[in-house]
Amino acid sequence: MRYALGVDGGATKTLAVVGDERGRVLGVGLGGPTNYQMTGLETAMRNLESAVSAALSTAGLDITSIGHAVFGLAGADFPIDFENFNKGISALYPGLDFQITNDTWVGFRAGTGASFGGVVISGSGANYAAATPDGRKVTGRGMGYEWGSAGGAGLLIRDAIHYAFRSHDGTGPKTGLEEAVLSLLGFPSYDDLSLYMYQHQGQFGQIFTKAAQIVPALFQLAFQGDRVAQDILVRTGEAMGEIIGGLLAGLGMSQIPVDVVLVGSVFTKGVCPLMISAMKTACQRLVPLAEFKPVEMEPAGGAYLMALEAMGIPGDAVRQAVIETLEERMKALET
Repeated sequence: MRYALGVDGGATKTLAVVGDERGRVLGVGLGGPTNYQMTGLETAMRNLESAVSAALSTAGLDITSIGHAVFGLAGADFPIDFENFNKGISALYPGLDFQITNDTWVGFRAGTGASFGGVVISGSGANYAAATPDGRKVTGRGMGYEWGSAGGAGLLIRDAIHYAFRSHDGTGPKTGLEEAVLSLLGFPSYDDLSLYMYQHQGQFGQIFTKAAQIVPALFQLAFQGDRVAQDILVRTGEAMGEIIGGLLAGLGMSQIPVDVVLVGSVFTKGVCPLMISAMKTACQRLVPLAEFKPVEMEPAGGAYLMALEAMGIPGDAVRQAVIETLEERMKALET
């Protein structure tokens, strides 16, 4: 029996999946973030090793049992990133047959069995990618707003705080974000929050985990009819749709049916559909036959599936087994 390893490493956590050549997931493991642009390479590799070790231990295997591994990593954006990740992983696992890819592609494989289409990642950050039927690929820069990206929790938090300040200061429309932001961040006044942000140069520092709670509050307020919150989601969705639509159209896929896979917590946990609706409309103006769909499994399952395919195992033959057994393992992990 041959075994494969798939890893999805992001800005907040890392999930590793180990399974056999029949698509049966035998072990999963969680670790901390592996985007080394945020953590540094040493910490990223330590977190990756923790996730992989946990998955292997559950499966009753060791790394020498793995026939091929795919590491889908946030932060794998430029050639220097791939070089650094390759050095780190090679040092951890000498002799391991592996490949590194941007995390967008393991998300894509987790959402569709098609070889072409698009993917939108919206978690802590955001990224985009598209592939053609003849194998051409393009990946977004994934580095943030200044690089032409849109979406992700970080930018939603930024906009929410911006409009909360304006609501408080009387320089913008009133919004429930004014009360929600101050309450969630734990400050007695906007003067106190302003001073903290000034002293930390706009970085959330020790309150980042509290800041993350602003995103579900933003969606909830939009769902309840808050126009400012709604406008933030609509503007964000429109920009996201323009980006993925532009990538697809730029690759010559404006007139063919394509799957666009949606990956990330912003999509799965947002209670208001306005952002996704706006994204679909903006994208379909450029690619009318684009069909949006959520991932069918954790992106790490997509990485595992890609590893099996690299070993010569047809993905279509084992995809359903991966989906079902990974779901079982994830339930056990959460209990």
